[in-house]
Amino acid sequence: MTGDARGDESLYKPSMLGRAWSSVATVVAGENLPFTLTYQAGSYPLHVEATLHFYMAGQGTLGTTPQTNDPSQPGYLELEAPEEAALQLHCTEHRVLSLTRGENPPDGSRLGDITVGPIDFGFRIQHGQLKKGQVVRIHVGRSAGFTWKLLSGRKEFKVIIDPGNGDPRMRLPEPVVIRILPLEPERIEILLPPTHGYQESLRAQVSIRDRYDNRVPRDGVVELTVGKSRYQAYLCQGVGGADLPESDKAVQMKARTELLPGSFSSNWSLAVAEGEDHLYFGDLHTHDFNSTAEGYPADVYHWARDEKNLDFLSVPLQVHRYIDNEKWLLAKHMAEYFLEEGRFVTFPAFEWQHSHYGDKVVHFLGGDMPYLPIDDPRYADPASLYDALRTSDALIISHHPGYALDLHVPGTDWDSMQTDIDRLVEIWSMHGSSEGYDPEDRPLIPPRRPEGALAGIRRGLRFGLVAGSDTHSGRPGGSAQEVRPYWGGLCAVWAKDLTRRSIFDALKARRTYALTGARIVLRFTLNGQPMGSELPLTPSRHLKTEVWAPLRISRIQFLCNGALLHEDRPGSKICTTEFVHERGEGNSEAHGDFYHCRVVQEDGELAVCSPVWVG
Repeated sequence: MTGDARGDESLYKPSMLGRAWSSVATVVAGENLPFTLTYQAGSYPLHVEATLHFYMAGQGTLGTTPQTNDPSQPGYLELEAPEEAALQLHCTEHRVLSLTRGENPPDGSRLGDITVGPIDFGFRIQHGQLKKGQVVRIHVGRSAGFTWKLLSGRKEFKVIIDPGNGDPRMRLPEPVVIRILPLEPERIEILLPPTHGYQESLRAQVSIRDRYDNRVPRDGVVELTVGKSRYQAYLCQGVGGADLPESDKAVQMKARTELLPGSFSSNWSLAVAEGEDHLYFGDLHTHDFNSTAEGYPADVYHWARDEKNLDFLSVPLQVHRYIDNEKWLLAKHMAEYFLEEGRFVTFPAFEWQHSHYGDKVVHFLGGDMPYLPIDDPRYADPASLYDALRTSDALIISHHPGYALDLHVPGTDWDSMQTDIDRLVEIWSMHGSSEGYDPEDRPLIPPRRPEGALAGIRRGLRFGLVAGSDTHSGRPGGSAQEVRPYWGGLCAVWAKDLTRRSIFDALKARRTYALTGARIVLRFTLNGQPMGSELPLTPSRHLKTEVWAPLRISRIQFLCNGALLHEDRPGSKICTTEFVHERGEGNSEAHGDFYHCRVVQEDGELAVCSPVWVG
């Protein structure tokens, strides 16, 4: 069952199918408000075994899960129909995840339940028929309430009729549209490019947002300050911007507005000299409704580029099963359509998913590449996949490696990994942390392997570290309501410029670090060489980090072979930390090691960089 009703070339008149509508056109995010869906039959006759579906793609897309099992629980469905037609409610059974941030929370609390799978309910005619003009109503949550999704935006039911006589399904000409509205404003978000050239002016994007990161469509003025300089951003529908003159310094902005009390801060934008690499933020793992997720493709790209001011994005197709070439063609088309080098870089990608070897997001530099389905024996195991991809410009990011193997959502099989292609590992997403350093930090839902990505590197594998959202809510960067209990993450890349080739080359070179969300600027070097480098054996290792964080930095941690080597507690937003590790007895014997750093902001947000290998 999908939102596209037909798979053949039959034609029909959708105007004959009747009409459908909702008792509510708008609701507020998180509001408890039952509603009623109404269908009025058209001139097309609906007889015994005909079925009507209210279908909404995605996972947990509406909020509460509609159900027919228990009238005392929210979302219970009740049918109201003409007496002469015997109708039966139907509702697709869904797998429901009970989300917690750990196996046994000390207070027994849960984050809540979320549905895995699309919404699909309606009615089937058991006896009689529905005649033109007759009305059927489905009351949702009338007896015990219905709590709506936290994320604002357009939600739509596609109304599909299955005649039940072997003819193809048919869809009504109009979907039933309900708009979820944001809450009252809670904060001002100011986003700056993370780096800028000495001769480049800066553009600050300013928006007003509620507690769930929904943009609130208010008009007004935001006063911005940088040092003693003052600027104004004029908001229209909750978003605006301001241009700043060029600066040879690191810049952080403050904001105030009469719309909200308090002061708000931006991320930092670091000035870099000509020829130096720039820093870019993006999300290399986000989904739309072509996968088991919600969000029209264009909306997903617009959210990344226009709402979150990201620099790069990929929207990989999920390949739990066979995906036809039409979806892959659309995915490639959207990546090309939104590519605007110098402003926004996109990559065509798909997610190769195996219940033993793990989930791997395959990224192509570009071109008209095929997707490689896992059920094709030519690509059914990692070795075969790697062999195929070596003929192309491609790289892989392995996903949530901290899970146990042999699951529907498995970890990474380190024994099968080849890092010339499998170049990066995603250590954070809405699944939680697969880093392997702190088992109490954002733990994955069990069963999991606590050693995480660090176990793979300790085994001698050389891959870089990134984060992504794996969003199923159409919001790159992550959201307050995902299929798993966490927000998501971002990937940071040091690259020459904002082009496909430069970003792709930097990803392959592992000039990357993982962010849980806060846009921390991080430079890490060992003996002057950047993250991702491989150095020859040397007994003296000079480690250095430079950090610009939106909030105060609690800890800077240097790690050697995944174990804490040195820690500073700067308590400031900007800091430089250096440490020299002399390796070998009497400094005469050198050993092969890997080094990387962790930055912990005062609110617990993290940045973790790709290692540098010595020897």
